[in-house]
Amino acid sequence: MRKDGTPTTKCLNPKTPTRHCNQSKKHRQKLSTLIIPRLVTSTSNQSIRLQQLPLELIMKILSHLDYKTVLDLSKTSRQFYTLCHENTLWQIMFKHDFIIKKHLIRHIPFYELYKNHFELEKRWRRGHVKTRYLAGHDDSIYCIVWLGNHHIISGSRDKSIQLWDLNSPRSTSILSKTAHTGSVLCLRVSDDHSFLVSGSSDATCLIWSLNDFEPRKRLLGHTGGVLDICIVHHYIVSSSRDSTIRVWNKDTGDELRRLVGHVGPVNALGSQGTQVVSASGDTTIKLWDVETGQCLKTFNGHTRGLACVKLEGSVIYSGGQDNKLKIWDVHTGKCISSLSGHSDLIRTIDSFEGRVVTGSYDRTIKVWDSKENKCILSFQSGHSSWIFNCLLNNTKIISAGQDKRIMVLDFGHDLKLL
Repeated sequence: MRKDGTPTTKCLNPKTPTRHCNQSKKHRQKLSTLIIPRLVTSTSNQSIRLQQLPLELIMKILSHLDYKTVLDLSKTSRQFYTLCHENTLWQIMFKHDFIIKKHLIRHIPFYELYKNHFELEKRWRRGHVKTRYLAGHDDSIYCIVWLGNHHIISGSRDKSIQLWDLNSPRSTSILSKTAHTGSVLCLRVSDDHSFLVSGSSDATCLIWSLNDFEPRKRLLGHTGGVLDICIVHHYIVSSSRDSTIRVWNKDTGDELRRLVGHVGPVNALGSQGTQVVSASGDTTIKLWDVETGQCLKTFNGHTRGLACVKLEGSVIYSGGQDNKLKIWDVHTGKCISSLSGHSDLIRTIDSFEGRVVTGSYDRTIKVWDSKENKCILSFQSGHSSWIFNCLLNNTKIISAGQDKRIMVLDFGHDLKLL
């Protein structure tokens, strides 16, 4: 760790393209290398020919060039300086190069927005982050979960659940609640942010109202600690050390069915639509239909027990005691890739728009490119002990573990982003 507290970073593949470098962007980069010699030239009559083109055609040409080429062109003449700073031009380029799911308003200054998102991508490639730590729990932190983009909720061996404001300069929680009689092992927030579900080593789940942060229902039935939870439409799905997965009615708290098939602790769950994926200490992954309770597929390939799983689109990410990050095809059940890098158990996985983050008992956090199937960043020495949980979004990696604190790696600091 550096003197300022920042974890040591290894940039493993500095030339790896950003997650937004699709075929369209590559095409424009290639086009720029062909056109730029004709556009930026000391031969004045060539420059005149370009300037004599209709304005609409010039703007069309500019919109097919890459970021660096447009900036180079803006330095060639006053006319091109004006044209290359047109907001509509940068709006087109922004839509080409960045995956943004929000509605874009025309009066946004798109040049500044593009520049900031470009800088963000560069930081992700090089591992440039601002690091801060949040402290407040008295024991190991087993789980963290997003509540919107600016808050997280954590659960701990100290039996408490705490709420944190990531925009606050405070390094302490803004709320702490205790209702379980054992360690809080897992948390899940509903999509509409109206309720929270917690699971504990006391073998129960609690449904909390997020309006007042008070528990409303306790789900009883498991005979071992509740290790993970997911929310699927009007169902709550829980997995346990007792080797079962149980499906509950979220409104009444009634147990509806059990998903039986694993012969070891069911350590992790993931969900998509009405399907749930489970990972177990028995070395297998299973895909279930929550509505029917049917096991749709079993995935075999890990040589030791599993600790984490993530279902995203047509792939499943998994990790466990064999130290491998495996990527599976949901439809065929086959392992697409088996990636090495960690030297101890992979305890946690998260993914976001082409990136995958893993946290391990080797005390490192690794970022992987899911398309290239390789590790691109490794954060070392940020935690002094085992890492239990990681979260990922477009600007941050958040992690927690046995050292009783939450680490926030912020790639987007001081940038105005969508």
